[in-house]
Amino acid sequence: MSIPAGVIPRLRDDDPLAYDALRARALDALQELSGEQWTDYNHHDPGITLLDAFCFALTEDIFGARQPLLDLLTGPDGRIRYRALGLRGAEEILPCRPCTDMDYTRWLLDRVPGALQVHTQSAAGDGLWRIQLEVSTPDGAVATAARAYWAQRNLCEDLDGLPSVLEPRWCTLSVDLGIEGTRAPEDILAELVERSARYVDAAPERRSLSARLAGEGDDVSLADVLDGPRLRQGWIETEDLALDRDNRIYFGDLARIALSVEGVFEVARIGLEADGLAGSGEALPRRGDGWVLRLRWPDHREAIMDWKISRRGNRVSVAADALLQRLDDLRRNSQGRATVDSAPEMAGSPLSRPRGRYVPPHTYVSLHRQLPHIYRERFDAAATAQFHAYVALLDQWLAHGNAQTCYLRDLYTTKPGPRASYAWNVLGDANIPGLEALYTTHRERLRENVFAVADDPIERRGRVLDHQLALYGEGVWQGSIRPFGWYFSAEAWHLHLFERKRLFLVRITTLTRDRYGGIDYSRRSLGRRGNTPALQQRASLLLGFKYHHSRLLMTPLATAGIALATKNAPTASMQEVPAEAHPPVIWGPARRRVVEAMGTDLASAARSLAQHFQALDPAALSPALLRSAVHAERYRHADATAIWLGSEEQGPSWVLPLRSPRVSPEAAAICLHEFACRLQLECEGMHLVEHTLLRPPAGVEADLPEDFYRYRLTAVFPAWTARGKHPSFRRVALETLTLNTPAHIHIETIWLNARSMQRFERRYAAWLEAMQTYCSHRLAGSERTDASARRVERWACRLRKQIARERQRGLAT
Repeated sequence: MSIPAGVIPRLRDDDPLAYDALRARALDALQELSGEQWTDYNHHDPGITLLDAFCFALTEDIFGARQPLLDLLTGPDGRIRYRALGLRGAEEILPCRPCTDMDYTRWLLDRVPGALQVHTQSAAGDGLWRIQLEVSTPDGAVATAARAYWAQRNLCEDLDGLPSVLEPRWCTLSVDLGIEGTRAPEDILAELVERSARYVDAAPERRSLSARLAGEGDDVSLADVLDGPRLRQGWIETEDLALDRDNRIYFGDLARIALSVEGVFEVARIGLEADGLAGSGEALPRRGDGWVLRLRWPDHREAIMDWKISRRGNRVSVAADALLQRLDDLRRNSQGRATVDSAPEMAGSPLSRPRGRYVPPHTYVSLHRQLPHIYRERFDAAATAQFHAYVALLDQWLAHGNAQTCYLRDLYTTKPGPRASYAWNVLGDANIPGLEALYTTHRERLRENVFAVADDPIERRGRVLDHQLALYGEGVWQGSIRPFGWYFSAEAWHLHLFERKRLFLVRITTLTRDRYGGIDYSRRSLGRRGNTPALQQRASLLLGFKYHHSRLLMTPLATAGIALATKNAPTASMQEVPAEAHPPVIWGPARRRVVEAMGTDLASAARSLAQHFQALDPAALSPALLRSAVHAERYRHADATAIWLGSEEQGPSWVLPLRSPRVSPEAAAICLHEFACRLQLECEGMHLVEHTLLRPPAGVEADLPEDFYRYRLTAVFPAWTARGKHPSFRRVALETLTLNTPAHIHIETIWLNARSMQRFERRYAAWLEAMQTYCSHRLAGSERTDASARRVERWACRLRKQIARERQRGLAT
């Protein structure tokens, strides 16, 4: 049905939130509540007039809340900051890392310049991939393919040797054709050579995103089209990749290709000739041991002398120079590679982002101004003030709702910090004349003391983050980790957990799309945020660690000049706590002053600790004492001479003499507590070790089980910290890793004391450095490759033995 221009069709069903519907519902409720006490419901009644104004204002407020979401998210510059709102584009979130042989084939064809075909295989099911390349330009292809694989390597998988380039075995084309029409024979032959070369090379065709969407029809979504690895040079269909799986080139297919060329009428003979290669007469093998068949494009007169071209039985002469020039142009064009996937910023792109219209915030107009003039003059001063107060209550509620609608961009932002979750618009004389005279305090103070205190920004914004994460099918359940906030005050712990959840949303693309990705060991990984396994990042954020990237956990100790005592080293004396001892105020007002005096780094905090306690040597601190020191309820003091610290074993307490009677016991307790919390927070984290990368070159070692390398991970945690020592935290850590590790991978955890962790990290860092050097030497063909390989194996052997030893000791869970 066509609607004339300028005519707005009436809705058949009334909006339940429209003015008439709201007024009718309000009158029904009013009649039910008032009974016989209120019988005049006509417009002249002041109460009904207020009700009319209320329904009108509420209708306007509902209209504002129904603004298009895109308009509410649009900033003053007319743009929607999608990333700042925790929103990712389809081209970011829908593709995945390569995981199948077809995925790796597509990925390497996309990343290796001049690649015609790629053959990938992991036949033994051990996660070791073998790659063979067919390339038009072999220079640098092996190194490029290896680095492309390492950049997208998955957990517990690796290359079984460097990729190899198949040597071309050249063949020539022989033809005997009959043509018709007016098309030049040089153009016909040039197109035939190009199509035949494409068939022999089996190079797959690339399709742009727009072409795929147009060709697949309306029933195909972006999720279907963007499935698989993200490619820069266009998508390659599985059918095109399978062209080369038969491994034979049939002359009958060449004949069909020739007949599809415009101007070819008859194919008397067409075939391929290759020196030293025997075929069946109707086909040739496409690949052999280390070689692949390639068509040599004619580049001189002798190459086309035997070609026969006829029209209606008469031999046609071919302009050899023109044909060779045409072939040279086609060959150059066929080697070019252009980006065919359209970017989101391009107009008309299928990936273009929705846009909105910026709606500037407007000054709230009080419904008091919408009442008839008589209601502003008929009362005396006291009644007018009372009337204004009644209207102001309603106005204030509506003004807050309008402000909250305009605050949507700030509510859903992923910027750090516990920003307010409510927006308040405290009305004043500019909105309702004389209103500020009714306030008992200033407007801004009213905002802070009355409205802002009702806001719990961490809790409410945490629920907003839950909503945003749910858009990606993710959730950060922190209930199991909440009891372990020993290094923080209650408020700081809630803020810390909020920040972990916020970071999870900020890195949502990596943590979901790359969750089974491994490190690129050809590049530096320790201390590099961009080369840390997504599984390690996920687990670190879920477990509440301060850092979620790969790093050496014992480095903060060495940097600050701090060392931990061995198990048998003497510690502070232990005694029973005196009966008159009482707990100091650890989280009191004095804490801020003490913490500021300690400085921001561990080294200055260690010096401050030594100034308070004469028995605590930063070069030989007891891990057990540090673990107890993070619990504020274990501190006691009776006088100004010492602090008693309860031990883990519910027995005698440590007696920590103060360095001077002038030292405040409370300040000393705060200093020790802050130092212990800060130190253990800095040193907590994890390492993720893939067993397959530790495999020896000669096979399985005799003292290790056969399944030690295949799809196995070991997560290494510090056992000397307060959380690392606690059995419940260990169970939470194992459960978190198990739930987030891919199902085909078996993961175990080992917990190392300080001395074992130092030994492990020294070996682990040396092994990673050796791997990086070995990859560089190997790709460059350096004469130092063998020496680098021996160095890798030396450190890998030490890591294997330590991991196996810790498992045998029963430290593995």
